[in-house]
Amino acid sequence: MKKVLIFGSGGFFASKLIKKIRSSNFKVFLDKKYKRKLKQRNFETLKKIIEKINPDIVVNLVALTNVNECQKSKKLARMSNCSFVKNLVNAIKREKKKIHLIHFSTDQVYNGKGNHNEITTGPKNYYGLSKLNGEKFAMKTNSSILRVNFIGTSNTKSKKTLSDWIVSSVKNKIKIKTFKNIFFSPLHTSTLVMLTIKIMKIKKNGIFNIGSKTKISKAKFAELLCKTLGLDNNFLIQTNYSKKISTVSRPFNMSLNVRKFEKTFRVKLPKVTSEIKKLSKEYV
Repeated sequence: MKKVLIFGSGGFFASKLIKKIRSSNFKVFLDKKYKRKLKQRNFETLKKIIEKINPDIVVNLVALTNVNECQKSKKLARMSNCSFVKNLVNAIKREKKKIHLIHFSTDQVYNGKGNHNEITTGPKNYYGLSKLNGEKFAMKTNSSILRVNFIGTSNTKSKKTLSDWIVSSVKNKIKIKTFKNIFFSPLHTSTLVMLTIKIMKIKKNGIFNIGSKTKISKAKFAELLCKTLGLDNNFLIQTNYSKKISTVSRPFNMSLNVRKFEKTFRVKLPKVTSEIKKLSKEYV
């Protein structure tokens, strides 16, 4: 049985991924057993963990993903999104065994012009830059680097997802602003979980966009989700994202060209509308 070591196992996507991996003939090890502050996850610590477990696959989900927080706390963003990856890769490379790293990145590494392929990057904010720099370290070992955007419900009340915030606000009759000029092409967590399992089995090196085949604006996403759930769309105030709303720059069009992933792994990725339907079922 192949051994999988997962770092960053506390997030809502990680919990769903772990459950599926355990039912897919893999033995799972979590970093929760090594509860240390991020700055203590240095090379020596990571080397000892990897030596002890001797994994076949390492999945890295460690990240500081809050765009505003990354902009304010650049040191913490570097530690989470870049330095940790450097230490992890160096620890992996010390092993004689060929270990495959699955490293999760983001669509925020792109410049926001849309239909991005994997070649041209241009992050608009420090979150995107720190993740892009982390990718450079991940590339130094056998790795699948996944540029993703996903949707789903959170497993904790303290940290809501985009859809949690939309549904909760509308149900409580709170008006919220949704952006007409921000586009993305997310996958539902269940789809991304299944694709991650496939990647673990095939182990292809490279950088891959993984998203839905079609794009949607954040405003249309909120509208369609509420419509599917029978909620009142009048609480959604559609507007354009601008510097008046936030001083942090964001890419306007994060839609992904996914042909490379489809060809390499011989899969057909879904349209965003089918992913929203999957998402809506989590709220019923």
